[in-house]
Amino acid sequence: MTTTVPTKPRVFLSYARVDRARVAKLAAALTAAGHQLWWDTAIEAGSAFAADIARELDAADVVVVAWSAASVKSAWVLDEAGAGRDRNRLVPVLLDGTPPPLGFRQLHAIDLSNGRERKPAGAAELVRAVERVASALPLEPAAKVARAAPKLLPWLVGLIALALVAVLGWQMLGPKFTRSDDKPVVAVLPFLDMSAAKGEAYFAEGLAEEILDTLATDTRLKVLGRTTAWAMRDKAGDPAYLRSKFGVTRLLEGSVRGGGADSGGRVKVSVRLIDTKDGAEIWSQVFDRSEANVLAVQEEVAAAVAAQLAGPASGDGKAAHADASSVPPRVYEDILVARQLIRTRQADALQRARVLAETAVAAAPNYAPAYAARSTALVLLTLYGDLPLQPALTDARRDAERAVALDPRLSEAYAALGNVLISLNDPPGAIAALTRAVKLRPNNSEARMLLGRVMMDNGQVSHAITELTAAVAADPLWTTPTVNLIRAYGLANQPAKVWDVERSFRALSPDPADAELVESDAAMATGDFARALQLAETALRRNPKSTNAISSRNNALLPLLGVDQIPLTQRIYWPDAYWQALSGRWDEVARLLLQQGRSVWDDTLQIYLMSYALTDLGRGADLVASFDARFASIAEYTTSPAASPGGANLIASAMDKAGRSADATALRGFARARMVRNEAGGLSPSWNAADWATLLLAGNDRAGAVAKLEDGLTRNWADVCSGPFWIGDLWPLKPLRGDARFDRVLERCRTAVNKQRAQAGLPPATLK
Repeated sequence: MTTTVPTKPRVFLSYARVDRARVAKLAAALTAAGHQLWWDTAIEAGSAFAADIARELDAADVVVVAWSAASVKSAWVLDEAGAGRDRNRLVPVLLDGTPPPLGFRQLHAIDLSNGRERKPAGAAELVRAVERVASALPLEPAAKVARAAPKLLPWLVGLIALALVAVLGWQMLGPKFTRSDDKPVVAVLPFLDMSAAKGEAYFAEGLAEEILDTLATDTRLKVLGRTTAWAMRDKAGDPAYLRSKFGVTRLLEGSVRGGGADSGGRVKVSVRLIDTKDGAEIWSQVFDRSEANVLAVQEEVAAAVAAQLAGPASGDGKAAHADASSVPPRVYEDILVARQLIRTRQADALQRARVLAETAVAAAPNYAPAYAARSTALVLLTLYGDLPLQPALTDARRDAERAVALDPRLSEAYAALGNVLISLNDPPGAIAALTRAVKLRPNNSEARMLLGRVMMDNGQVSHAITELTAAVAADPLWTTPTVNLIRAYGLANQPAKVWDVERSFRALSPDPADAELVESDAAMATGDFARALQLAETALRRNPKSTNAISSRNNALLPLLGVDQIPLTQRIYWPDAYWQALSGRWDEVARLLLQQGRSVWDDTLQIYLMSYALTDLGRGADLVASFDARFASIAEYTTSPAASPGGANLIASAMDKAGRSADATALRGFARARMVRNEAGGLSPSWNAADWATLLLAGNDRAGAVAKLEDGLTRNWADVCSGPFWIGDLWPLKPLRGDARFDRVLERCRTAVNKQRAQAGLPPATLK
């Protein structure tokens, strides 16, 4: 039976870059013969380099591999050739007489060495071989090439290579760069899933992230964070751009075969290191293991890469990982996938991550990362899913504490615990856990971000700026630490720094929507609410379902006293009591919060709203009764995580009316001390202006109260005047009505707010 040969088969040409000139002649011969040829000159500028390769390799009818002294050492070429061989679609060519590597010598290779590539007969032989393979006809018997060599299993070859790196020293296989005092800046790109049955991208990307994290523990290297590295995939074909834009000196690319659902007890990882100066491949290697201990592969790859970049590790820089020697390979793989699913912040993906983590915990009850992953999934499902808050947080805390107990060296375990404690409103506990996470892994950008956030919310603004700056430096395209850093500089009343951060992000970001939202946050932090609103609405038009854009729009409208402009369907980001307060329905606020019982005293915002509502309604006795039902003493309240100056001032007013002046004095002493502490920690005094005025009015210091408001206006008008409640309506400040200086404060606020409303296209507000 004969087979019809396709007139124009698709040909994929694999080669080492140093051989480009010779390979170009092969490419010309194949093109002249009418074949559809793809080689890396077809990559468009700015495209996803690795993804293009994977797509074209899958689509190819024939894979032509050009063997040479350089290409037999290239893990990338080996992987491409392996893909062609496994599909019986490989045509090997010898460029310089170098024998094919082990595993490829059973195939006939067309010898074009010694100048034969210039002879028409050589080119014709290549064309015929391509057409033969494309037609699925059997190949010619293997020809004798070079000297026979003993056959070694692929995994053994990998072990020997690693042993050479580790034992004989990096000088023999060593780094291909000149040492300097500057740290190599490394970006680990997401690995490609090259498995036969695709669909394991989460596993491949998870493995790349583990390698990234392991490399990040080496103090001799600067390793960019995951979000930034992943964003670089579309620019992998332009290393010079990445060098000039991000300072990247080395790119690590890779592919994975096996692992995940189709591992079959075998994992093959191919990696190559690219010098961004000229785009040249400076090192590559294949890690092929017959036993799927993926953790060992991850650590081996990281060790080999680090050796190429900075020499062999002395031992003190070795990453501390949970011992997975007794963990089934599938468990480790499931956790890699779970971590990638968690990053999506999508409810269905988070639920799948939770299930994978639960399966891992059941299969390996002493594996700390499984508990850490389940803890994080549970916390996020309370935010992005529909898990009940308190039961989920209880389980999440138990899992995080179990992870810490199982492996006190695991940074992600402490990060998971810190995340839970933030949700449980325990700033001191969260700070302690996250500080430990950062100490264990200084490049843990997520732990640094969380630490900076909780420090900022706890009044430690200067310390927060330090941590958030480090998080941004490690992962400059991750918007979350950038936005939090902008917020911190806003709280410190440093507008120039706010815009420095915004400009830096915009200069790097490839996503206009991300840049618009970051700029919107910067405008918010500097009191330009109209601009913030316009930018958020632009982002919302790009993506009407963007929760970030909706949230930014709402955040911009509230200080403009524009709650009426927020659709009811979008009032989903704060408790119902908050929205009732914005509508002035204080009776409903009191009802909603009182019915929560003791739990209301665990949340700073709810304490403030309930205290404000009950005192405004003349129900101070109900507030005192609720307070006494929760706290045995004033000291118990003032040492609780939810205590705040604003809440303490309001409760003190109720205590005065109840005849408990000593308790009121103690509460006001706490408020004063906390505000002094927070301002010493970097918080702008303008942020506390209304609370200072309330405190001073309690002591009948009207002049001092107005002076605090005037000083706040001078520092930052927005901190004093902007909503969500009009300053003229705040009942604690009503004793100042009729004071000429206070009236001038109100007029300045009225003018500033309505100017912003006009710029936002809103009618002027009636503000008395």
